[in-house]
Amino acid sequence: MILWWAGLALFGVVAAVWAGGSALAAWREQQAGLVYELTPCYRGTALRGAAAVVALGCVCAGGVAVGLSPAGAGSAVARPFHAAAAPVHPQSPTPRTPAGAPAPVASSVGLLMVGHPSGGQLLEGALPGVPGRLRVWLPKQYPGHAAPLQVLLVRTLPAQLGSVLDGLQSAAELGRANPFVAVAPLADCDPAAYSPAEQLRRALAARFHVRKDAQGWALLGLGAGAPCAVAEELARPALFTAAAGLSGRYEALLPLRGPSVTAPGTAHLLLADTAADTAGQQSTARLRGALAARPHTDLRTVATAQDFSPERERFRLVRQGAGYLTELLAASGQAATQVTGPTPGQGTAR
Repeated sequence: MILWWAGLALFGVVAAVWAGGSALAAWREQQAGLVYELTPCYRGTALRGAAAVVALGCVCAGGVAVGLSPAGAGSAVARPFHAAAAPVHPQSPTPRTPAGAPAPVASSVGLLMVGHPSGGQLLEGALPGVPGRLRVWLPKQYPGHAAPLQVLLVRTLPAQLGSVLDGLQSAAELGRANPFVAVAPLADCDPAAYSPAEQLRRALAARFHVRKDAQGWALLGLGAGAPCAVAEELARPALFTAAAGLSGRYEALLPLRGPSVTAPGTAHLLLADTAADTAGQQSTARLRGALAARPHTDLRTVATAQDFSPERERFRLVRQGAGYLTELLAASGQAATQVTGPTPGQGTAR
């Protein structure tokens, strides 16, 4: 039925153009006869004009019919992100293609596709058992990746998430970092409030081809989100391999006390600032001094990123952070395959 109406509309366009042009030509012919004192006859012009009006009516009718049809109306409505693959449930293994790569992303209840930034797929919504709304970004390497991807829990302002995704994708394409799945909670960042990491891992691994162990998860915080990422790594180092705080201000973490001092496990941290951010470097130095007395802390600092705009500098910081986290995730994966020895002493700040 839709094809019939579409054909009628197409016929109407062709007929309207032909009849309108013919009417115009007939009218000009009659006007030319006035010079020779001939009596004009506009009957043919009127008939051709009427035919053009009828043809335009066919075009309008066809367009309205197609627009009101279920298929036409559905294209303008936001739909849940889905693919041809069967839904993935927590009890069932991730479906795979014959080549061993994960099948296309299954339909995820509560998540909607909202865009394709940095060549990947960005979904937004909620996951069962995880409070609040979040965004999940799958890099463009995700569909063809056989092994489960590692995950970054990203803490940043929504307006700066684009710089994070661009930096992650660039680092992966340059071979400086692994391709990561990024998970960004939409709630305001509070260094004293930690995310439900264990619930988030289970919910994400039930629907996507990602790892859920500590050797497959890390934290990345940019700007206002940097203190949250650093605080969570200090408070629960056993749940994440490492954290990268980029261009952060850490006064809210001083003085360090409570779980950040007594938490078991070694906290691995990178604190990175731009070369021109003197205030950020001073804040990093104060946090470094406060962490000097904390046992089981491996801290690195860097302040070399520079470019022609703040956005480009954030992009470079993210690439540095992605490279550092890839290094630590690889080291933790190797350690997990060996017999673990006693926990080392205090790490050195580099």
